[in-house]
Amino acid sequence: MRLAFGLLLAVTTLGAVCTHVSAPDFPPLPGAAETTPVSYREQVRPVLERRCVVCHGCYDAPCQLLLSSHAGLERGASQEAVYHSARLTPMQPTRLFVDAKSSAQWRQRNFFSVLENAGVAGPDALLIGMLALGRSRPFAPNERLPDSLPLDITRKLSCPTPEEFGAYAQEQPLGGMPYGMAPPRDSELAVLAAWVGQGAAPPPPPPPLPRSATTQVARWEEFLNGDSLKERITARYLYEHWFLAHLYFENLPAGPFFSIVRSSTPPGQPLEVIATRRPYDDPGVSDFWYRLTPIRSTIVHKTHIVYPLSAAKMRRLSALFLKSDWEPTRLPSYDVHEASNPFVSFDAIPARSRYQYLLDDARYFVMTFIRGPVCRGQVAVDVIEDHFFVAFLDPDRDLSVVDASFLERAKQLLSLPAEHESHITLSEIWLSYNRDQQRYLDVREQAYDAADPERLGPTLDFLWDGDGWNRNALLTVFRHFDNASVVRGFLGEIPKTAWVIDFPVFERIYYDLVAGFDVFGNVTHQIATRVYMDHLRMQSENLFLAFLPEHRREEIRASWYLGATRKHSYQTDRIPSMGHGTQIPYRSTDVKAELLTMILARNATVAGPPDRLNRCGAPPCNRPGASATERRAERALQPLASVPGPWVAELPDMTFLRVRSGKIDRGVVAYTLVHNKAHTNVASMFGEHERREPAKDTLTVARGYLGSYPNFLFDVEVAQIEAFAQALAAVGDASDFEALVDRWGVRRTSPHFWETFDWIHDDFRRRSPTASGLFDLGRYQNL
Repeated sequence: MRLAFGLLLAVTTLGAVCTHVSAPDFPPLPGAAETTPVSYREQVRPVLERRCVVCHGCYDAPCQLLLSSHAGLERGASQEAVYHSARLTPMQPTRLFVDAKSSAQWRQRNFFSVLENAGVAGPDALLIGMLALGRSRPFAPNERLPDSLPLDITRKLSCPTPEEFGAYAQEQPLGGMPYGMAPPRDSELAVLAAWVGQGAAPPPPPPPLPRSATTQVARWEEFLNGDSLKERITARYLYEHWFLAHLYFENLPAGPFFSIVRSSTPPGQPLEVIATRRPYDDPGVSDFWYRLTPIRSTIVHKTHIVYPLSAAKMRRLSALFLKSDWEPTRLPSYDVHEASNPFVSFDAIPARSRYQYLLDDARYFVMTFIRGPVCRGQVAVDVIEDHFFVAFLDPDRDLSVVDASFLERAKQLLSLPAEHESHITLSEIWLSYNRDQQRYLDVREQAYDAADPERLGPTLDFLWDGDGWNRNALLTVFRHFDNASVVRGFLGEIPKTAWVIDFPVFERIYYDLVAGFDVFGNVTHQIATRVYMDHLRMQSENLFLAFLPEHRREEIRASWYLGATRKHSYQTDRIPSMGHGTQIPYRSTDVKAELLTMILARNATVAGPPDRLNRCGAPPCNRPGASATERRAERALQPLASVPGPWVAELPDMTFLRVRSGKIDRGVVAYTLVHNKAHTNVASMFGEHERREPAKDTLTVARGYLGSYPNFLFDVEVAQIEAFAQALAAVGDASDFEALVDRWGVRRTSPHFWETFDWIHDDFRRRSPTASGLFDLGRYQNL
């Protein structure tokens, strides 16, 4: 999304840019006069993917310039930002492939061309001008960028039209493309310059899908478009939970990938997407069909939220929804007050079916919270701690599942902010939802009191064990300041907090942060979404506390909310389990760590391999099957994991570490160093820096690649890994860290920057052909 070829990112606003100023004379790009035809698919697209899409591939692409497809190039750029925290009224949606179908329609929405100037493609195109500007003012190799060049994702952007480019080039001489990066190869610039100069011809139609894929598409479209009331309600429920997914067939793990859409045309006819803001909005037509459409854009990791389809999955969904015992009498309404509340709109479907569906692929659903459009920016994600574990309440112990009367009494209290769309006041946000949450907790407490008259409390079996095989039962969430990630298993040290999620919380998080979130909405909608999530976080934490000894719960919770007051919703979400004990025997004083250790010990298949990197205990903690390079690297890194120290505070939020041994094409391993930042509490969306406790920060070391936005990369020969680890542990201040970067860091200006990330992306694809995608380099830091 940010920082590479395309339009510009700068601190000046367009109001300061004059029009009709001639651009400086730049040396022509190599290849500008090339006459040999250039192929978009074979030559241009690979350059765009490796050098441009890494910053221009999502909603927060600078100037909305999406370079992940030819359609995005043709659409061009806009001076309106999708992410705008102070927007008072909702903006018109601008989803590529959805909200307009031609360049002419995008021009009517104030998008302007980057491939043409005055209607002619050629050397005066904005894309070529930006590249020429960048080439004319290269940065010193391996040096920090000047402080005058801002990189923060919240900086103001200038998005000049072709007519405004001359003034921009004079006022922002360092603002060429790729922005704040090492220059691409001349051969890569030549390909782009020649292609634009030759008219920027579109590619031929994409090749046909494999026969296996088309057969399975037809089978799933038939499944999703059944005629019975039961089938129609089920299909709507699945669609509302899959609309962000990149669906794939398990026998084709590397793709093609598909999106599910609502179409006004049936299977077998050209697809006509029905554009609505939210997946549960009224489609506006009496007849429509759920269709699978192939994803033709370059896959970027940020939006690549994969969900598997197979014959076994179809049988499972049939068993949960179509063959279970329920007889609907009506279709759910599309009225926003009903449609935004899944406990009302889908009340006919048994809660057990819905909850088990969420549990079966829990990581996918949590990933939609974490990597969907809502999860962008510091204020968006400071609702969660930097590192915590997640488990789930067993369906047989969840009263919303086993007692139908419970949800019937509670469902109106489970309404979500999206019912107001973008029409809500700040007073309603604070008062209405606090009141409803108090009432819901009263109903919940009464139900659980009645179900446990002896006040014995839970056993370990109250937690879902993944049915003995499903690794979605235990998850770890990491926050990386302005974004986040989720992995299976308990990764890292024992965290400050942990969650236990039940069905009402799980479904509400999804409808708050995913189905009901409008990235184009106004500021009050965004605040309401964030504030409501406060309640859901605390209710999950409180359910975890219910498994601890009663006399320790208040004390432990208070340690999570130091400094929080009644102005925060911390006081609304009281601990509902007080008065109930726990049937879990404890033998230590650190009951939180003991409980999490017991959860891990229940089932090795579900827990996964032990985390010997971060919870080693007594070294050495060798990993079975590790290569010689891995064993040496991990012995050096283990002393750094889970240990506070002044050096941790100097690290970015997420750093890749490549450890090389011999030739670059073998004997190379990759790790992610995750900086876990400590806070007194996360009860407020403002003033985070005042609640930081940097002396308690720790590091998690993960094998492979975590997150979508690497902040930096170290490249270390295995023979130097001990020296690197010792030097990192000895860092005491910024100057020490700069010396570390000088020796082993890959700065934005490194002559090896692009080839290093080419290797990273190739390695990621080799290791994870289904889940891999291009990382976003828009938050790569200027260290």
